[in-house]
Amino acid sequence: MKNKIIAEKSGVIDVVIIGAGAAGLSAALFLVRARRSTIIFDAGSKRISSSKNIHELLGFENKSPEEFHNLGEKEIVKYGGDIRKEKVLKIEAISNNLFAVQSTNSFVTAKTVVIATGLIDVIPEIPGLKEGWGKDIHVCPCFTGYELHNKKVVVFGLQDRIGQLSKFLTAWTNNVTVVTNQPFAPTWIKKLSAVDVQVINSEVASVIRSNGKLKGVITSDGQKISCDAIFVSTSMQASSNLASTLCKVDEFGFAETDAVGQTSRPGLWVIGNANDPIGHLAHAIASGTKVGPMVTDYLLEYSLADLIK
Repeated sequence: MKNKIIAEKSGVIDVVIIGAGAAGLSAALFLVRARRSTIIFDAGSKRISSSKNIHELLGFENKSPEEFHNLGEKEIVKYGGDIRKEKVLKIEAISNNLFAVQSTNSFVTAKTVVIATGLIDVIPEIPGLKEGWGKDIHVCPCFTGYELHNKKVVVFGLQDRIGQLSKFLTAWTNNVTVVTNQPFAPTWIKKLSAVDVQVINSEVASVIRSNGKLKGVITSDGQKISCDAIFVSTSMQASSNLASTLCKVDEFGFAETDAVGQTSRPGLWVIGNANDPIGHLAHAIASGTKVGPMVTDYLLEYSLADLIK
């Protein structure tokens, strides 16, 4: 492919994209079609991989995450993109506004870098919780709510969020129980009562599973609550600290960016859930589509600087 030939002759890649999830692949598709030499590093781990099927993404309803990613990779390779199944270990800003990118098996010099490494959920240390994460234990009903119509659901987690989460779940099911040992504000008590959310004054101590199937939870005071699904309000953090060495990040490691992902460092963008923790799959795709033209224009300006100086 012509893109690869250009990269080999110059010794400098136009774009390195770190992360091959929805955001990274979307950005890559635009950039390879803009004829920019592009390398995508894929470390393999993706948050959506824990889910069996994709939902609320037009054209991919009930498709598997593997099918989604395989199709995206094929489209990018078709236009000359170079996908490397390697983990990026280090990014360093070097002279001439370039970046030195070191992975497990290679070293690349690039004019721009797009970080799309996503986020990780901080899973509480409760027995039985990790085993069902992404399958029958969730963080947001937007993705899986339809399949839980009128099923029994238990909610617990961060107190400042579980009221909203419990109320929101009643759009899909009328059988919601929230477990918390902290009091709700009077306004939330009225709201939850009005939509028939049951409040249990306790803590979840463990999750009951049998033959791999969720059966319920046991509280710290010994109550057994049966359920078909669990929703946990938990904190999230950036899955990579690569951005923290190059630009401003917040306390959870998420980069501070503008609306299209531009960071405080020229030539560096952070997109998808790596800078938008509550974004859905479609939002991640959109972030890649938005950043593509910005990176392309930056590269054109980069070349013009040499031509008109």
